[in-house]
Amino acid sequence: MRVSLTTLTFDPAGVVALQLVPEQTLGESRRRMNRVATLDGGAVFNDFGYSEADRTLTLRWRVTSKATEAAVQRLVQLYAKLHVATPQGCYLVGVETYTPGVLQSSLVLLVASKLT
Repeated sequence: MRVSLTTLTFDPAGVVALQLVPEQTLGESRRRMNRVATLDGGAVFNDFGYSEADRTLTLRWRVTSKATEAAVQRLVQLYAKLHVATPQGCYLVGVETYTPGVLQSSLVLLVASKLT
């Protein structure tokens, strides 16, 4: 699976394309739900529905070049929010964590909204 990261504003070096590892999934989808214990030993669920903003995208890719790793690190250091394009759609995301590795690197992105 191929994804691309881009900046929100014009930046000639603000585009990075990543080829994710084959076993990659883009994370889970969850509902805005919590459980509250009741006095009779049961439980009540508060369900506030589904939102794309509850998603966390975790991208993992094999390290192929130092230039790609440097480009990802540059985006993480300079921009708090990015656009990410995946086969599932385009998202506005906040960068939480970038973990560079020798063989494999990862990036954790918090979805703010789905653009398409």
